[in-house]
Amino acid sequence: MERVKLGGLKQSLELCQFDLKGPDSPEKIVPRVCKLLASQKINIAFLTLSQMNDEFHQLTMCPHQYDFTRTSGLLNTKGTLPRGWGIQSRKHVGILTVFPHRSPIRILGLVMVAWAAQSIPLHGIATSLSAISFITDYRSIDRGIEIIQNSFQLPDDHAPIKPELVYYQSDEVKKDKGN
Repeated sequence: MERVKLGGLKQSLELCQFDLKGPDSPEKIVPRVCKLLASQKINIAFLTLSQMNDEFHQLTMCPHQYDFTRTSGLLNTKGTLPRGWGIQSRKHVGILTVFPHRSPIRILGLVMVAWAAQSIPLHGIATSLSAISFITDYRSIDRGIEIIQNSFQLPDDHAPIKPELVYYQSDEVKKDKGN
């Protein structure tokens, strides 16, 4: 049987997940939370917003795991979130992103079925025109990669799956030699 082609596969670093749910429009919560975390130099590696029903929205974000305590402290401080917003958090998650060559809906279904058969938890999914991202437990990420590599055909010149660079925010400003 011919394996379905993927354009690529990428793994995140170890992250944590915060799901904020509430009734206000996204114009109120997204800038507030993003500005708050940016002011504390906390990078958001993954951010999605979805409408749950006519009245409620969910903002899902994944900062790095080493920022869990600071992020949790900021978001759980009284008055940070608007009235009616709740928060759930999860430590030690990772994101596997696949880049569908063709048939993204088919690939989405195949990954979900294959992971479910191996009891790999799925904490969130985000899709775009070029990528499908799956949030799972970080301890399960290697198994998730193995399943995808065995189920799909990756290009021969595929880039590394695991991240090679980590970016940090800093207050230090470095000038070019010419300045």
